[in-house]
Amino acid sequence: MNEQDLQRIVNGFKKYNIEIKYDGLLITKINDQNAKLDVRTYMPNQMVELICNVMKTKIINDIWNNL
Repeated sequence: MNEQDLQRIVNGFKKYNIEIKYDGLLITKINDQNAKLDVRTYMPNQMVELICNVMKTKIINDIWNNL
């Protein structure tokens, strides 16, 4: 992936109220979850799936920990 791919992903996730923070080509935060993801090591679709999995895990944990 490159900066253009990363920006496209960041903008796409904004539509779903998911904020992605990054420094260069390193994703540092997905919403309130700290992350260290070097986007150069992923294909764009892999990165989208990974971000979705991070959010899925967060949602599942929030549901069961807040009962």
